[in-house]
Amino acid sequence: MNKTQTIKVDNKLLSKVKSAIAVALEYEAVTNGERKLGITGEVGVLLACHQLGLKLVLDSRSEGFDAMDKNGLRVQIKTRRSESEGLPSNAGRTGRFSKHQFDYALLALLDHNYRLCEIWKADYKKLKPLIEKQERRDPSLSSFKRKGIGTKIFPVTK
Repeated sequence: MNKTQTIKVDNKLLSKVKSAIAVALEYEAVTNGERKLGITGEVGVLLACHQLGLKLVLDSRSEGFDAMDKNGLRVQIKTRRSESEGLPSNAGRTGRFSKHQFDYALLALLDHNYRLCEIWKADYKKLKPLIEKQERRDPSLSSFKRKGIGTKIFPVTK
């Protein structure tokens, strides 16, 4: 049995991500916002891993999940970035979930400048019927956040 290879998202890796974000924002500015570098998913995964202390899976494509938590649970992470000020619209989609099994999913919401604003968590068992109801396996943000499915875990509100 192969052991899943993971790494910690440390300050060195975060520094590289911040550099990539700066380049992506410059690129968008030069193209008047018409072109994007397509880094949103990876940025969201790294920022969520760092924020929650998750280990990044090195080969997420073959494993079917992006990270592992301290208990060894498998985490699939979806990211949405806002096209304008504020958070992404709840009408937007999560992105396609793989058919691989995982233990829970995270939805990382980024503002227009790639800042992590919210993280929502949903258990696989609660999310699975919602995913399978969609032909493209991409539920809306509002359905992921629906009471009884998703719970906002960042920022923590009192």
